[in-house]
Amino acid sequence: MAQQKLAIDFDSVYTNIYMLGGGLVLSEPTVAAVGQDAKHEVKAVGDEAKKLIGKTAKNTKIVFPVFEGEIVNEKVAVGLLGTFLNKIDVKNSFFGCQALFSVPCGVTSEMIEKYKKVAKNCGISKVFFAEAPLLSALGQRIPLNDSTPCFIIDMAGGTTNIAAVSLDGVIAGISVNFGANKISTDIIDYLAENYGLQIGLLTAERLKKEIGSLDEFDALATVVNGRDLKTGAPKSISLKAKDIIIPTKKYFDKIAELAQTVLKKLPPEVSAEIRHAGIYVSGIGSTVYGLDKYYGDIFDMQINVADNGLMSVALGGGVAIGDNDLLKKIILPV
Repeated sequence: MAQQKLAIDFDSVYTNIYMLGGGLVLSEPTVAAVGQDAKHEVKAVGDEAKKLIGKTAKNTKIVFPVFEGEIVNEKVAVGLLGTFLNKIDVKNSFFGCQALFSVPCGVTSEMIEKYKKVAKNCGISKVFFAEAPLLSALGQRIPLNDSTPCFIIDMAGGTTNIAAVSLDGVIAGISVNFGANKISTDIIDYLAENYGLQIGLLTAERLKKEIGSLDEFDALATVVNGRDLKTGAPKSISLKAKDIIIPTKKYFDKIAELAQTVLKKLPPEVSAEIRHAGIYVSGIGSTVYGLDKYYGDIFDMQINVADNGLMSVALGGGVAIGDNDLLKKIILPV
């Protein structure tokens, strides 16, 4: 039996897994429902656990074991990832299993050690690490070599990675400890302050998905239900895309500001290459409508939005895990 090879994007919000020979085999929320008795057993993970957000009784707690790109609860992370691996029929065979994990730019040795411990406890015998923006570039099939850089903004759920990369590695880049999930929390705060309506995270995510837009003329509309902050009674209001454009823009404006800082630090020859090719945007945040035009106006260059932004990093990991020469070139020395 051949050794199973995986590429794992273990993000704060979504876990995406690519299996060599099987393609993308799993994409589920990185969340678990954990019992609050003495055993603290994991009751549900992924899609099933997400349904329970805001609805659990006192004997169950919702846990996000990865926060801002770092594993913050190793026990729950093992239970969650182990369940995912069982779902996709990963075997603890004699040959073992190897996995390539994506990690944020500038990942620390302490963060790497946590990933290693979780992987080992899940039965993964050999583990590699590569930086998310480089994997995103591979996943988008951007032509890369040592002398041809590209500029990536990967808007994951819990972190955002901004970097100029080539096959030689990250030329200049940063990872910030907030991602596109911030759009949902900004929407929650905005509706509470301006509409007197308290909504939960799942409702905010639905709003972001259904009418989240960077186009001020977008006519999409929906009805949102929540709790009236003055009376405490249930309340419904109708919202258009333009009604939440202010909290939607907040995240993208901050990322644009940080990206411009990175761009200013690049060597002239790298800047020239990027100016010619444009900026590549991936991650769950890249799915918001109107991003290409909005960023095109800000950066005054071509904005290339990934066809499958949520999966770009995992797809890039799949490219690398199937090519030993490429894998050796891009993995971090740990």
